[in-house]
Amino acid sequence: IPDERSAAYFALGMAQQLQKPVVICCTSGTAALNYAPAIAEAYYQKIPLIVITADRPDAWIDQADGQTIRQENIFYNYIKSSYRINGDAEQKDDLWYVNRTINEAIEKCIKPAQGPVHINVSLNEPLYKRENNSHLKPRIISSINKETGIDSNSLNELQKKWSESKRKLILCGLLTPDTELKKTLKTLSLNSRTVVLTETTSNLKDNNFINCIDRTIDCIDINSAENFRPDILVTIGNPVISKKIKSFFRANKPKEHWHIEQTDEFTDTYQSLTRFIDLSPKYVLKNLLFEQQPIDNEFYNTWHKLSKANYIKHQEYLKSAEYSDLKAFEVLSENLPENSVVHLGNSSPVRYIQLFEQKEHLEWFSNRGTSGIDGCTSTAAGASYIKKEQLTILISGDISFIYDSNALWNNYLQKNLRIIVINNKGGGIFRIIDRPEKEEELQKLFETRHSMNLQKLVEAFGIDYRFASDINSLKKELDVFFKPSEKPIVLEIETTPDVNDSVLKKYFEYIKKQ
Repeated sequence: IPDERSAAYFALGMAQQLQKPVVICCTSGTAALNYAPAIAEAYYQKIPLIVITADRPDAWIDQADGQTIRQENIFYNYIKSSYRINGDAEQKDDLWYVNRTINEAIEKCIKPAQGPVHINVSLNEPLYKRENNSHLKPRIISSINKETGIDSNSLNELQKKWSESKRKLILCGLLTPDTELKKTLKTLSLNSRTVVLTETTSNLKDNNFINCIDRTIDCIDINSAENFRPDILVTIGNPVISKKIKSFFRANKPKEHWHIEQTDEFTDTYQSLTRFIDLSPKYVLKNLLFEQQPIDNEFYNTWHKLSKANYIKHQEYLKSAEYSDLKAFEVLSENLPENSVVHLGNSSPVRYIQLFEQKEHLEWFSNRGTSGIDGCTSTAAGASYIKKEQLTILISGDISFIYDSNALWNNYLQKNLRIIVINNKGGGIFRIIDRPEKEEELQKLFETRHSMNLQKLVEAFGIDYRFASDINSLKKELDVFFKPSEKPIVLEIETTPDVNDSVLKKYFEYIKKQ
C-alpha cells in the first residue's frame, strides 16, 4: 500500500477485527511520520499494532544525509514501548539482544492491555545483496498470564455500595461486540433495575437499554435534572460520543463514579471519579449479580419513560421532515443489511446515526480514539479485508472521504466493501455542534466548502459509482448497492447544507416540546 498514512489505518482496521497484532513497516525519514495519526488512534482505542521503521545509523543523524531524521522515540506519546535494534547485527550477543527485544515488543503489544509498539531498525548501506535468513527459526519466549481478580474485602465493599444504592446507571462507550457482556448488562438491567445507556458504537443494542442518548436527554432541563442523577455511575468502554451526556454528568455529578477498564490510566471524564477498577468490565459486573435489597423502580422508570416519550416525538417529526442528512440517515438505518460490519466516519455521520434505533445483528466500528477524520476509509478497507464473508459498509462525510481518497489506491480492496458518502459540500459537523453565529464565518473558516467531483475521483481508481439526491433515488440505489458485486461500490448521497441545518434544529426543538 504506497501511502504510509493509509497503510497504517488499513492495518488498524485489520487489527480491530482480529484483536491480534498487525505489523506495519516502512522506510526511514518522513515515511515514518505518516504513520503517526493511525498510531495515535490505535493507542487510544487500545488496538495492537507493531510499527517497524527503517532508520539510519546514529553516526549519520543530522549529517545532511538522505532520508535521515531523528527517529528514536518518534512516537513517544502514543505507544506503549519503543525499541531500537541493529539491523546489521551479526555477533552472537547482538543477535540474542535482537531476538529478546522483539519478543518483549510483541508481549507489550498485547498485554496487559493492547496497544501499539515501535521497533526502530538501524541499517547501514548498502541495503542490497543481503543474505536471506528466513529459514532460521526465531526463539519464541512465551508467557503465562497471572490470574487477576478482586480481593474479598474489596468485592464485599463494592457489592455493599451497589446494593445500598437506589439509583444505578451504567454508561457504555466504544466497545467491540461481546455477547457475554451484553447478557450480563441485560440481567443487571432487569434484576436490579439498573439504567443502561449505550451508543451505537458500544455494540450493545437491547430493548432493555436506552440506545439513543442524545435523543433521550435533550429535554432534561435544570429543574428536572436531579431526577436523572444517579447515586452510582459506572462507565465502561472507550470514549463516549455524546457531548450532551458529558455535559449532563459534569453538571450533575453522581455520588460515586466507578470506571472499569483494563488500563493503567485513570479516566475521569465526568470529574467525579471515586473508584478506578483495572479489570475486565464483564468480570466486575458479573460480581454485582447477587441477591439485593428490595429494588426501587422510580429512577429506572423515570429514564425509560423519557426515552419512550422522545422516541414517539422522533417518529412524529420524521414523518413530515424534508429531505436532508437526517432523512438520509433514517433511510440508511432502516436498510442496512443484517450481519454487516458498519464503520462510521467521524464528525456528522457518527452523531446522526446515534439518533436512530439500530438493528441488533450489526457490528459497529469508528475511529473514536482520537476522533479524527483522517483514515476512516482506509480503516474500513482493512476491516473488509479481514471480514471477506461479510458486507463491510462505511458511512462517511465528504471531507473525510476526500481527505483519505488514497485509501482507494490499494491492491487489497475487497468486493464486499461499500462506501456511502454523505456529500453536504463541506464540514457538516459545524452545523451540529456549537457553531459560529455568523454564516460568513461558518462557511469561510469552518465548513471547508468544496466543488470536488466525487464521481470522477472514484472512477479514477476503477471503482463503481452510484448517486442519489432525494429519498426516492436513495431507496432505489440502496436496492442495488447492497447486492453482491465484483468490485467495491461508492454511493454519493447529495444533500443541502442550509436545509440540513434547519431540519436538525427543528428536530431538537420538537424533541424538547412538552
